[in-house]
Amino acid sequence: MSKLYILFVAIFCLLSACETSVTKTVKEDPVQTFDEALETEAILKVIENETDCFFKGNYECWAANWSHADYAMQAWNNEDGTFGAAIGWDSINVQGKGWIEKYYKNGEVVIHPVVKKEKPLVKFFNETTAYLLWKQYNADEKNEFYKISQESRIMEKEDDGWKIVNVSAFWDAKTKIPVDSLQLN
Repeated sequence: MSKLYILFVAIFCLLSACETSVTKTVKEDPVQTFDEALETEAILKVIENETDCFFKGNYECWAANWSHADYAMQAWNNEDGTFGAAIGWDSINVQGKGWIEKYYKNGEVVIHPVVKKEKPLVKFFNETTAYLLWKQYNADEKNEFYKISQESRIMEKEDDGWKIVNVSAFWDAKTKIPVDSLQLN
């Protein structure tokens, strides 16, 4: 009986040691596949492209940067103190395309020839969802003054890359910063 007991204890200890060894090996060698710096760079390209396409009145380019999901949202304030929001891609599409056609005349009119951004704060919630926040300076048509906007984006990685899911842009319509006085870090 004691030999059988010793055999069971020995087998148990051997199996426990093997399990611990395998577990330690896995924990000590995690595979890192998510590169935050690389993903941030990709996201910033999408944001820059969307802003540039919108302000230049290029509808197709602008739309390509957006998620066409029903949970997408675009929100803004108006000079009179009210706000606007377009919920879902269909509403965002109507609002954005209408603005591009009415005010930018499909690229014939450039209202904001220069846009400068502060370095954004970036928070990844996981490998497919990120939140960004920054202050933006939007030049007037004559490139004499900047109007400040506080911007945020929620980004989602889809099969074909990062897309904008949410734009929140709140503009200070009263403050004007002379173009030659802007100091960005």
